Amino acid sequence: MNLIVSLQLEVPAYEQIKTQIKASILSGELQAGEMLPSMRGLARDLKVSIITTTRAYGDLENEGLITTVQGRGCFVNALPEEIVRRQYVIEIDDSLSNAANKSKAMGLPLADLINKLEELYHEQ
Repeated sequence: MNLIVSLQLEVPAYEQIKTQIKASILSGELQAGEMLPSMRGLARDLKVSIITTTRAYGDLENEGLITTVQGRGCFVNALPEEIVRRQYVIEIDDSLSNAANKSKAMGLPLADLINKLEELYHEQ
């Protein structure tokens, strides 16, 4: 897992870390039971404060994606299918919203957008 944090973005560093780890878990790059980097080590590697990594890991734990074992570290949880499905639905909604907004902005008729979506769906 290769995390990148930019302090130039408006998105807080802890949110960038959380989002990237979450994406790695949901994509299967990080498997259930896999140990995450220590909070201190990750903070050092990314040149952020320990508070930043603690917040990111805390948010991930609150979402049920990881578990912290005192004295051992943080581990990826096995995800119920419903959590994965819900995350995909959220991502699809975001992508479709983005596509709809861009289509409207350029004056593309809804029928053309639907046709394009159907083409893409059948190509997969």
